[in-house]
Amino acid sequence: MKKDRNSPQSSKTDFSLPRSKILRGQKNFKRLFEKSTVLNSDSIQFRYRIYPDSNEGCQIGFAAPKKKISKAVQRNRVKRILREVYRHQQAHLTDLFDQKTFGFHGLFLANRPDLSYHSIEADMIPILQKTRKRLLRINTKRDRNDLPSTEDFN
Repeated sequence: MKKDRNSPQSSKTDFSLPRSKILRGQKNFKRLFEKSTVLNSDSIQFRYRIYPDSNEGCQIGFAAPKKKISKAVQRNRVKRILREVYRHQQAHLTDLFDQKTFGFHGLFLANRPDLSYHSIEADMIPILQKTRKRLLRINTKRDRNDLPSTEDFN
């Protein structure tokens, strides 16, 4: 028997990561590599770009470069772990996009093949918190009816 998602018992945080929230398409990735804000940690890199158009939505991509992780099995494993960690930690960002004031594309890049769930989680949480602070700063500028500069939107 399936659980009803609308029931009051299911008021817990939704940890799903539907395909619509995952960044896809060569054009989107190309735009992220051309012009984006980059946050680095020991094991992962996070690139993000903010769009003034809210139709872009909040989408996140996951990548493991062939130059840094040579074996396909390792690349797939690392991307799977990146998705899983983000799925559990996505609340840091997703609640900011309920107002739909701007669009957001992000990309997590793995830097090493020997990453575990806990090492990625330890690196991803501070990155997401820092990104959240920056997005809140942009959101408050928009709330005060100050037009954000183009630097705010990368």
